[in-house]
Amino acid sequence: MDTWVILLTVAALVFGSRFLLMEPWLPLKLSENVQKMLSYSAPAVLTAIAAPIVFIRDDYFTLTMDNHYLVAGIIVVILALSTRNTLMTVILGMLSFLVLKHVI
Repeated sequence: MDTWVILLTVAALVFGSRFLLMEPWLPLKLSENVQKMLSYSAPAVLTAIAAPIVFIRDDYFTLTMDNHYLVAGIIVVILALSTRNTLMTVILGMLSFLVLKHVI
């Protein structure tokens, strides 16, 4: 029961904060500087999540080509910069990881 209360409370808080900032008929508007700063939050959070997965193997910092996560990460960065297509980058990145992990 407590889990459902917490889950619904957090869902209501997240929805409320998004609704207040994104609804066009509400008078609350963010300044250009705040909007520009918030545009960096998604890449920062994604980097914080992905960096330990890519760089740490068996509790050690690893920068060798034996690290399939690192090689696939480099491939994904190159794909993202060259294609600018999120779906293609994700699909080709997953395929490159699977090839590196199971074939090579």
